[in-house]
Parts: sequence; C-alpha cells; structure tokens
Amino acid sequence: MEKLYIEPKKDSPEVIFDPKNGNFSITGISHPENVATFFEPIFSWLEAYFVELGRTDSIRMKPINVRLFFKYINSATFKQLVTLMQKFKQFVETGYKVNITWQFEPDDEDMKEAGYELIEISGINTTFSCEVCNN
Repeated sequence: MEKLYIEPKKDSPEVIFDPKNGNFSITGISHPENVATFFEPIFSWLEAYFVELGRTDSIRMKPINVRLFFKYINSATFKQLVTLMQKFKQFVETGYKVNITWQFEPDDEDMKEAGYELIEISGINTTFSCEVCNN
C-alpha cells in the first residue's frame, strides 16, 4: 500500500502515513475551511489500510505509531480527530498494536488538555503519551 502524504498549507496540517515503517503523523495547524473534506482522504486511506492488513496477517505484529502535534486546532478539527481515534480503535479491537503520542508546545496547557480529552472521549484503549514537542 502506498504512503499517504498531504502537503501542509497555511490552514491545514502535514499528513504522513507510512505503512512500511508504521509511522503515522499529522502535524501543524488545523483550521481548514472544510474540515470534513480535509479528513476524508485520511479516513478513506485508513479504511483501505485496515482491509489490507486483514489480508496480510503477518503485519499484525508491527505496531502503528501515531504522532499528533498541533500548534492550533479548531473545534471542527477536534471532532474529526475523535473520529480518527475511533478508526484507530477499530485497529486495536482487532488485535493491532497502536501507540498514540500527542505532542504540544511548551506552556500550551490547552493543547495538552485537548490530547487527554481526545483519548477520553474516543474511548480507545491503547498506549497513549502526552508530551512536549522538542522540535
């Protein structure tokens, strides 16, 4: 399966989902004019990836490492991120290992809290860390 790459724009984040190494990241600012349209290819790609993994059971042992780092998100993006977590929840419930890292800038308590809220609301039971981004 091909890597998913969405180039960042002034109002939307960079997306890199690389199935070869299992590293999936969404980073930047997210307040696109149409949030649902922005997230649609991400959700479609994840659904196709889930089907692909079902065909090749040997990949099940390789963890999926999700890194989310936002400098800003609007409430519509947060709702889409809840849906994203529900997609990853499907992977977890099927036996795949998913590690989620929510990163935030130093002193950005709002983004830190958003990470904890996201995991709590989505109900995903997986390895989760919330940490300051050092880059």
